[in-house]
Formats: sequence, structure tokens, C-alpha cells
Amino acid sequence: MIRVHLITGFLGTGKTTAILDLLTQVPAGQKWAVLVNEFGEVGVDGAILTASGAVVREVPGGCLCCVSGLPFQMGLNMLIAREKPDVILIEPTGLGHPRKVLETLRNEHYRDLLEPGANLCLIDPRHLSQPRYTSNDTFIDQIQLSDVLVANKTDACPEEDLKRFTDLAEASVPPKVAVIRTTYGKLDISLLSLPADPLRLTLQDHTGHHHHSREETAPVALAPGERFHRFEGHGEGHFSVGWLLAGDQIFNLNRLRHWFDLLDVERAKGLLRTTEGYYVFNWREGVLSEMPTRALEESRLEIISATPPDHQTLQDTLFQCLETNG
Repeated sequence: MIRVHLITGFLGTGKTTAILDLLTQVPAGQKWAVLVNEFGEVGVDGAILTASGAVVREVPGGCLCCVSGLPFQMGLNMLIAREKPDVILIEPTGLGHPRKVLETLRNEHYRDLLEPGANLCLIDPRHLSQPRYTSNDTFIDQIQLSDVLVANKTDACPEEDLKRFTDLAEASVPPKVAVIRTTYGKLDISLLSLPADPLRLTLQDHTGHHHHSREETAPVALAPGERFHRFEGHGEGHFSVGWLLAGDQIFNLNRLRHWFDLLDVERAKGLLRTTEGYYVFNWREGVLSEMPTRALEESRLEIISATPPDHQTLQDTLFQCLETNG
């Protein structure tokens, strides 16, 4: 049996960072794989995980539970068949509903193949004072369906938000099997050995009926001789725009930092080649984090916004950060 876990959380709570940390703790002799779903089409999270050496299968462009769950099932089936892992971690988009994914994992097709394990939900406690999060159906269901509730980024949280997190955890029904506070997505792998409670799926479904309005896009790859490709999409009340860029294009690191500082969006993340080397960039709520990474064949960047972004202005100002076009 393959053990499978969901790692959920809203935009920017640190899911990918937490998965990277868990993967450093995999016991010798075991093979772990990650099925990652992103709201946009460019696949930045999948590329970050792949750059770390993880075994990854991507399902880009929206919520795993849409289109009758077929993209998710196809991605899961291919991951199982090709990699034959001992454990699978599933990272749904922060805008995605986990309920249908959990129901799929427990249906008759996977009953003799998968062993559903504890599901983790990461929360930034600062969001618990903001109605746009606390009234969001996806946010509510991610918390409700988790077995382990994790307060991440606690070093940046005021005490009143940490108390809100504690109150939320204590009011959870059924009770959480573990409630954790952490920073930088650091989690002990033993959390995944805790039991999963299938009764959580019998609780009220807050998600209702939902859909994604997506433009059909080309596969995430550059055509021969193509310098860049822009991808756009929208759904779940959010919009995405992303770029795939030829790997010989180099960004001036200081100009790029300034470009991130001027953003007015929900989320931005990327893997980019710069004048100081290759970097992972993560921008959320006005704060930019950077992490060196290995050499990239292509650079990629994704932006998620609650309002329609000015695609052309974003692109023009981004390209002004280029040091060279190769």
C-alpha cells in the first residue's frame, strides 16, 4: 500500500517549503513522490521541487477536483505507475478544494492501492483576523478537513493572531490529532504517522458548486527559437499570469528586487537566472524571500491577483530588468 497525504493551505502559507523540509527527512530506502497542482499554468512550485531533486508530477491550471477529477486521477495514476513510490505527498493549489481529492483517494479504484494518511493544513495566523480569508469557503474547508493544523510563520505573528489560531484549533470538531506552531515550514516527519480521521469528510461541505474559467493554453514548454511565452488564466475569483523564459536570459538582481517591491498582487513566485546566479523568489504581502537554486534550463515566473492584472505593463517592466537577452 502507498501512503498518501494532502499538504493544504491558502496562498502563501508555505506549503512547498514545508514539503521540501519533509523530503529532507525521508527514511533511507524509501521513495517519496509529490503530486503538485498549481492555479496557474507555468508550474513554478513543481519546478522548485524538481530543482531540489524531488520526484514530481504536475497538474497545472486550476483546482484538482475540477473536470470530474480526471486531470488529478491521470496525474496520480502516472506517478504511481512510473515511480512506484512508498509515500505520495499531494500539494493542491492554495485556491483549491481538498474535499473531492480526499473522496477520490478513498474511492473503490484506490482502495487496495492507497492508504490515506494524516492531512496537514498550514495557516498564516495573521489571516485569521481578515474576513476575506475567514469567510472564504476554500479556506474553511482546508482547515476543517485537516488532521494536523499548523501555524506557520509564527515569528511574524502578533500575539492576538496566535491566540486566534489557538482558539480555532480548540474549537475544531472532530478535534485535530495535532496542533503545531512553526516557522519556515519546518515540520517533523513523525506528524505524517498520525492517524487520518475519515469522519471529517462527513462534515458540511462549504464549497458548493464551483468552476474555473480557463483559457486553453499550449503545453508548458518553449518552441524552438522562442524567447518567452506568456500564460494567462482565471477562476475561483482570482487571475494568473505567468512567463516561461529562455534560459540564457539573465535578470539584473537589484532591478528584479525593485520590480517585486512595486507589485500590488496576491502572490508572486519564480525561478529566475540572475546576475548573481539562479534563485527561487517568493513574494507575499509585500515581503520577498530569495533562495539560491541549481542551474535552470528555463526561467519561470507566476503572478496571482484578485483583480485582472495589467499583463502588458507587468511584462514590459519585468523585461526592463533583463541584463542581457543572450
